[in-house]
Amino acid sequence: MCARRRDSGGDMRRVMTALTVLAVTSALGTRALAAQSGTAGCSVSSPSGLPGGGADVCRKAEDLFRFLVPQVGVAVAGGNPVPGEGGTMGGWGRRAFSLRLVGVDGYVPKNVVPLNLAGAAVRSDFGADRTIVPLPALDAAIGLTTGIPFGLTNIGGVDLLVGATVLPKVSAGSFQLDPGGSGGVAFSYGLRVGALQESSVIPGLSVSYMRRQSPTVDLTYTPGNDTLRVSDTDVKSNSIRVVASKRLAIFGVAVGVGRDDIEGRSSVNAVVNESVLGAPRRATVSVPILAEKITRNSAFVNASLNLIFARLVGEYGWSNAGDARGTLNTFGGRKANEGYRYGSIGLTTRF
Repeated sequence: MCARRRDSGGDMRRVMTALTVLAVTSALGTRALAAQSGTAGCSVSSPSGLPGGGADVCRKAEDLFRFLVPQVGVAVAGGNPVPGEGGTMGGWGRRAFSLRLVGVDGYVPKNVVPLNLAGAAVRSDFGADRTIVPLPALDAAIGLTTGIPFGLTNIGGVDLLVGATVLPKVSAGSFQLDPGGSGGVAFSYGLRVGALQESSVIPGLSVSYMRRQSPTVDLTYTPGNDTLRVSDTDVKSNSIRVVASKRLAIFGVAVGVGRDDIEGRSSVNAVVNESVLGAPRRATVSVPILAEKITRNSAFVNASLNLIFARLVGEYGWSNAGDARGTLNTFGGRKANEGYRYGSIGLTTRF
């Protein structure tokens, strides 16, 4: 088949690679994870008599999934549901809005590796380039109930949490990312229950649940005379957070811990052209719609600065390593499902 060449587009290529991660990594699901072989759920239509049946293509797809999906899930889940906020809003109609950009300190494959139609799966080193995996988000907390007065605070207040993530249509070289019917927007929702409402002397403390998702996207990659299409891809996270916060004058801090259950869904079709034993061959590789789920723990800290009309909030977090997953292919010394740092920068306003 034709060799894959890296685009010289610099920063744009890195952004597109990160967006490619978002689309590709949810393509293989729990069936692939639970299977004893590396080709479960993957079918190859090839000329009769072709040895191997595309085992290498399917195994490389599975290994890429195992390496990349945790990074995408961390970007979707993020850290604090509302940056800089730990307690509840304090009653009906009180609101907080935030606009932020989440980024995971991740790694994406950097090496050009061949995809073989014939023979058994072959070990290859994809390498790994350190790359920020980005996702912009808009979040809001809306007070529903004040809770029960208890000394200098209230307990049991409830907030409605809502949010949205946005991805534009992007084209660069051989890549095209198209939000399609989703319009590039996906909505999130959840609830936050206060253990302590923040006051002048009492810190805020709350427990929250948030269901987030990425916009549904289609990805097309056309290197040379090959085509990869990943359709109707979305990644969802169900996140539980325990967060404490305190503001002092113009400064504020929040710390939290939580757990993320991450789900993915997609379908994949690829056309691969290759010369086998001197004769041109074409194969169609397909993965039916699959679901996947992983669980990771997370911890984070927020720091905020009051800018009169809004607060500038920065976040630093760590998503710990999940269960180890073996791969035939390697990624420059990095491991599948390892721990990742993440962070965000944004503005939060409360009224």
